[in-house]
Amino acid sequence: MDDSHTGANMCEFLKAVADEWGIETHDLVLVTDNASNMNVAAELGNFLHIRCYAHTLNLACQRALKLPAVARLLGRVRRITTFFHRSTTASHVLEQKQALLELPKHKLKTDAPTRWNSGFDMVDRFLEQQPAIWDCMGSLQVRKGAHDICTLSEGDVSGAEHLVKTLKPMKLATTTMSEESMPTLSIIAPLHTQLLADFTPAPEDDPMTREIKHAIREDLRKRYTSTKERHTLHTASCLDPRFKALPFLSEDEKVETYSRVTTEAASSLEVFSLLILIILLFLEND
Repeated sequence: MDDSHTGANMCEFLKAVADEWGIETHDLVLVTDNASNMNVAAELGNFLHIRCYAHTLNLACQRALKLPAVARLLGRVRRITTFFHRSTTASHVLEQKQALLELPKHKLKTDAPTRWNSGFDMVDRFLEQQPAIWDCMGSLQVRKGAHDICTLSEGDVSGAEHLVKTLKPMKLATTTMSEESMPTLSIIAPLHTQLLADFTPAPEDDPMTREIKHAIREDLRKRYTSTKERHTLHTASCLDPRFKALPFLSEDEKVETYSRVTTEAASSLEVFSLLILIILLFLEND
């Protein structure tokens, strides 16, 4: 697309493509990320708009990872993992320590800013290899090249453990939404409801955990708020045998969803029956 990617231009472009393919009269569904220009394009074109849930999860988690306490912790872990990636000596000693401690021979991971789960994976792998890393950092052979690397305190390690435990539901949700072997639209509504419950702060939460939960929950709450979008998600769940009981909805929402789906199905059946009748009449006259 050569023009500026404004919402108005995107709308006209999408309409032109629909016209080119001869589907402009169909009920078109626009699946995009959460970019504001795509929201505008969908509104101007009156498209049914479904926002990518994997992208939604990424935005919510990125908000949590930017919290000062979390960002500081990630920075400390990142300095250590980066050092081991750059130092062949440190990497070699780490492999020796892994063998001695009977730990998995896994390489340390460093996060990428665009993918929230890379930060999770970095900290999770760091905790797995923590005993070997500690032994390495105590080695004179390694310490010679690590003058600016400080080991994490007990408080930092405890914070890392809380971080991984708190973000575990988001990791599982991200993995689920990345499946290629099954449709994922019907999963969004029940998964979204479950995550809102999982990230409700509890009295026993430590301060950092409470901040993380609050940041993620507030971001998730503002997603999928339009009636048209929610109806689509609820219908998809209703038609999926795994979620057809709609346990994540209130009783009123269940009744409303079942009623809407039944009405739409009856309407479709009437159209189908009419088409069959026309075909039979045509064959009889022929």
